[in-house]
Amino acid sequence: MDLMISPRGKIDMKCPICKFGKIQKGFRQVVLTRGNTTVIFRNVPARICNDCGEYYLDEQIAQAIYNRADNCFTSI
Repeated sequence: MDLMISPRGKIDMKCPICKFGKIQKGFRQVVLTRGNTTVIFRNVPARICNDCGEYYLDEQIAQAIYNRADNCFTSI
């Protein structure tokens, strides 16, 4: 991600997908599908582009989501 420094010294990240939006902290819904099964996680902490809506999960959050989803998929 491209970094920009605002006049106040705050670091702003530009979205690598759309190249226009700023990445901001927020919460997203994450939908994962395997075969005919879909698992939905709500209120997942993420960094979200304020222009295109693309979201990015921190490594620890992503791993936790994938582990929980895998448990759901394998228990069916």
